[in-house]
Amino acid sequence: MNRIRLIVAALAVAVIPAVSHAQQDTTKKESAATRAVKTTQHNLHKAGKATATNAKHAARATKTNASHAASATKTNASHAASATKTNANHAADATKTNANHAADATKTNASHAAKDVKGAAKKVTTPDTLKVPPKPKP
Repeated sequence: MNRIRLIVAALAVAVIPAVSHAQQDTTKKESAATRAVKTTQHNLHKAGKATATNAKHAARATKTNASHAASATKTNASHAASATKTNANHAADATKTNANHAADATKTNASHAAKDVKGAAKKVTTPDTLKVPPKPKP
């Protein structure tokens, strides 16, 4: 009985590959044109899917960018308003300081002018104290 099983197993090992090889030989192979069409269809399908995915991503990115731009515009407007208010305060303070400096300078200039007038009045000579210089010799 063991011999029979051994013979059947040996035949099975030899015959099964031969049968499957024979089946492969009888199958019809695809032509190059058919393979090219299938490949083209496959590539077009992949390209279509990629385009759809890219369009979704682009739409999402555009929406996000628009949201960020709106937020940035709002922030910039707020900062500009704040800066304008600060600049107005600084300008008012500078104007006040300049007015004080101008008043101080005017007071100082008036004081100096009074001293100059007083000093000039002391230096004025009268006809009594006038000395005529001698004539130069020719």
